[in-house]
Amino acid sequence: MRKKRFLRPWIMVLPSLGVILAVVIFPLLYSLRLSFIQWDALVPGQKFVGFRNFLQVITDTRFLASLGHTGILLSGIITIEFLLGFLLALCLLEEFKLKKFVTAMFILPVTIIPTVAGFIWKLMLDAQYGPVNHVLSIMLRRDIQYTWLAHTNTAYISLIVTDVWQWTPFMILVLLAGLVALPKDALEAAEIDGASEWQKVRFITLPMLKPVIVVALLIRSLDSLKLFDIVFAMTQGGPGTSTETLSYYIYRNGFEYFRMGYTAAMSYVVLAIVSTVITLLLERLRETT
Repeated sequence: MRKKRFLRPWIMVLPSLGVILAVVIFPLLYSLRLSFIQWDALVPGQKFVGFRNFLQVITDTRFLASLGHTGILLSGIITIEFLLGFLLALCLLEEFKLKKFVTAMFILPVTIIPTVAGFIWKLMLDAQYGPVNHVLSIMLRRDIQYTWLAHTNTAYISLIVTDVWQWTPFMILVLLAGLVALPKDALEAAEIDGASEWQKVRFITLPMLKPVIVVALLIRSLDSLKLFDIVFAMTQGGPGTSTETLSYYIYRNGFEYFRMGYTAAMSYVVLAIVSTVITLLLERLRETT
């Protein structure tokens, strides 16, 4: 009986453990082994090179440039999404007609596949047929045929706008849930004392909402570090390599240049970067709670 009681739980979780081993653990260990091997489509065989791939990653100027591009996009995306999401969450906190309809409209972009969202915005920004240039032509009363994705600055703006359009609703929902859960006593006391709306938000709402804000920023930061879909759909790293993100550069090395060992090493370097970001944000979360 004791043996059966001991084995029964393990038998129940064995299928799940098998799936985890097959889908997570084995690929992780295999890619780790691969990161110490020179596996290039142009070089026959698989040669063990130790840490050479990792040393090449940290001295790769294109990898460092893609890290910078990712940082630029991440800072713009997170800043705008948080500010816009917080303001809209405050608006949705109030009761008004058609509130449910407006909330549903805000959520719709999140339901679209990111690659599809990228292609939608690429069509909207088309120089000849895109509605963006058409609206600008009407407003400025002259023909506008600007190639938004052919210039570095506007390509960055286009990627940021696309991501903000799709993922600001996520920030709205998380912050709105946090605002709804806040205790009303402190806000009511501040209102009795004559505090303005801005003072209530600055000195009461924001400090009490810090844990929720950190969690929302953590989730969106991790997602933005892996930014690939809209880059693939809209710019493909262009013009040149000026919008090439970490994920897109890794994709190119693996599936265009077929440098599998180097790609695996890059993936583990990115994993180390993401782990560092998670640790710092979790420490920040721990300080605020």
